[in-house]
Amino acid sequence: MASGIKTVIYPVKDLARAKALYGTVLGVEPDMDEAYYVGFTIGGQHIGLDPNGHKNAMTGPVCYWHVDDINQCLQGLFAAGAVEQ
Repeated sequence: MASGIKTVIYPVKDLARAKALYGTVLGVEPDMDEAYYVGFTIGGQHIGLDPNGHKNAMTGPVCYWHVDDINQCLQGLFAAGAVEQ
């Protein structure tokens, strides 16, 4: 089963500055460029910039683990001792 962290969203205060910075660092243009979100994809990794993150209680980057079968993954986590909240 393929899985892994493939999306990381960063809260940013100045979207224009962050877009310029990440564009320079990553060496690619954004593949999504909206007032509410800017996203870059490089090497199968998606990097997102969220200008509303701080006001929505994001204190740092949020990573998203992609999986092929969420139910199978959840069952494996529960079997390993995870507790659903």
